[in-house]
Amino acid sequence: MIPSLRMITETNVVKTWHVTKAFDGVSIRDFLSSVGEFSRQLLKKVRLNGKLFVNGLKREIWQPLSTGDELKVIFPAEERGAIVPHKGLLSIIYEDEDVLILDKPSGIPVVPPLDSTGTSIANHLLYEYDKRGYPCTVHIVTRLDRDTSGLMLIAKHAYSHMLLTKNLDQVKRRYQAVVHGSFMEREGLIDKPIGREEGSIIRRTVSSAGKPSKTMFQLDRCGTDYSFLKVRLLTGRTHQIRVHMSYLGYPLVGDTLYGGKEVEGTKGQALHCDQLHFRHPWTKKRMTFVSDPPKEWNIFA
Repeated sequence: MIPSLRMITETNVVKTWHVTKAFDGVSIRDFLSSVGEFSRQLLKKVRLNGKLFVNGLKREIWQPLSTGDELKVIFPAEERGAIVPHKGLLSIIYEDEDVLILDKPSGIPVVPPLDSTGTSIANHLLYEYDKRGYPCTVHIVTRLDRDTSGLMLIAKHAYSHMLLTKNLDQVKRRYQAVVHGSFMEREGLIDKPIGREEGSIIRRTVSSAGKPSKTMFQLDRCGTDYSFLKVRLLTGRTHQIRVHMSYLGYPLVGDTLYGGKEVEGTKGQALHCDQLHFRHPWTKKRMTFVSDPPKEWNIFA
């Protein structure tokens, strides 16, 4: 049973299902919990501030459904935090009613730093949403560091975000990285726990007290000064690739926080998310997106 989602006005996101015989007599609450995978929190928000219609008539969440009924949920406008909308360029490579795929450049954070009023991807998204009259806040599914470029998955509303993060193990990413030195191994798995470095709120380090962290790597090509790797994350720790590469003795080019050196003509660490795979939360269709690394990387060839 695949739900359909559409915008019916500038201020409402609407979700519609058709009830099958298997759910005859089931309450709206139990139907949404089972078929829609609604969390208790989302059910509460819909009950208090949203609207429920069955065959065009307003209903309450405890009322039963019958075979053939059309159940429509009108989600309430979402609350926003302190992030202020700010005009800026967004490289949107795909968008539908549920998800949005960005190709993020290096040098911009995903959300504003706590100690800064500078702009970010989140600021730009809110500006775009306001321009469209879209009543939702920003829901980041896959985050990238400020100086990491590449593909990002954004959920366009809270319900989509809930389903995607609930099945986050089905969201797969691959990165391309350029590291210092002549990499010796063809492929392998780095299985070293990562934790916060003592005395720092930013740096992470390999530590027995850290959380389990696994990074798969494959050597793409190797030179005297630089090596190109393809990397996949099996866990999602902060700075994971950067920390693991530094631990092996091959820090990312430009990653001065973890031992890398800046190279004239490039900016930030040489790390780019070039592949993104996930299952669409509504259609369940497998989706794949690709992105070429920055052109500045040609300097390493």
